[in-house]
Amino acid sequence: MKLIVSFIAVLYLTTSFAQTQTNVPTPAVQHFAQCMFSITDQTQLDELTVEFYNNHPEVERVRFDMNTQRALVITTGLTSFTEADFTSWFGQHSGTVYCVQIGVYGVDTMNSYPFTNCQ
Repeated sequence: MKLIVSFIAVLYLTTSFAQTQTNVPTPAVQHFAQCMFSITDQTQLDELTVEFYNNHPEVERVRFDMNTQRALVITTGLTSFTEADFTSWFGQHSGTVYCVQIGVYGVDTMNSYPFTNCQ
């Protein structure tokens, strides 16, 4: 009799734990943005890199390539990310940005260099 009562108690506890909702945090969405730009001074690129990190805490990684004039930015925690948002981050250099591609990092395919689909 004790065995049956113990078995029912264990079965009840197992069922109640299985039905308890677990709060698993959803991972933050990471966006990527890549573009071409026209900045020919390495010092300006270095300053722009610091500005990206200091002014935009959602920026996880920034890469500016002087030789190919390409930029790649990975963000985290943004609910939306538009071309206008990204371009504005370049500040005084925003007029030099073109051929922008934005997507969800790890989901959307990044365009490979050289970008051939620029308009």
